[in-house]
Amino acid sequence: MKHTFAYALALLLLAGPAAAHSVWIEPNKDGKLMIENGDAGEPSDPYDPTRITKAHAFDKDGRAIAAEVERFEKSAAVKPAANAALVAAVFDNKYWAKGSDNKWSNGPKGTVANPTIAGPSFKMPKTYLAPMSAFAKPVGFDLEIVPQADPATLKAGDKLTLLVLLKGQPLAEASLVSDIFVGHDVKADKVKTDKDGKVTVTVPKRAFAGVEVSHFAKDAGNEVEGTFYNASMTFRVKP
Repeated sequence: MKHTFAYALALLLLAGPAAAHSVWIEPNKDGKLMIENGDAGEPSDPYDPTRITKAHAFDKDGRAIAAEVERFEKSAAVKPAANAALVAAVFDNKYWAKGSDNKWSNGPKGTVANPTIAGPSFKMPKTYLAPMSAFAKPVGFDLEIVPQADPATLKAGDKLTLLVLLKGQPLAEASLVSDIFVGHDVKADKVKTDKDGKVTVTVPKRAFAGVEVSHFAKDAGNEVEGTFYNASMTFRVKP
């Protein structure tokens, strides 16, 4: 079967900045909403906390409420108001370029001569903390996974339909990782969105679940330059 450009690009990104590390939000043992970076299910890799450029929080009705970035030496957390039902953040992953030798470089533009693919990278995680009447209201990220059922109601084995949006519009044929916590040494199921940007996954048997999607948006008229996007969505599975 002939692969579409989107499918081929998704395979390319698996080795690149958009999927080399997952970024997700998860409460730690002290209740801090840590922004984790690395292979899901393993200890977070250290990172410059200034890479977290924005924090967002919303109440159960989808109203924006106070949130700030709490920065530590080599990590960061989202610190929302007490009534937060959903929190989110933006991780600026800086500029990436792939050279003709198939090696990736994370440095200023121009570091790699004649790259085959290049551009800034942004990762946008969000997590659901409590029941929401406005669970299907997008945060407004450039790339976003929007649940079509309240994550707070879901148990292991339930079916969950997700909508993937790119700049507010449904993204067809996006390759979504259905369980980011299986670890990168295990092949996670990847499922494709339909023409309406929707895909259905099965809630895994674990206490905390997550999905993610990556996409490279090419600049108009440019076959090399564009923007790498990655979005994740996590939630606690109902016992």
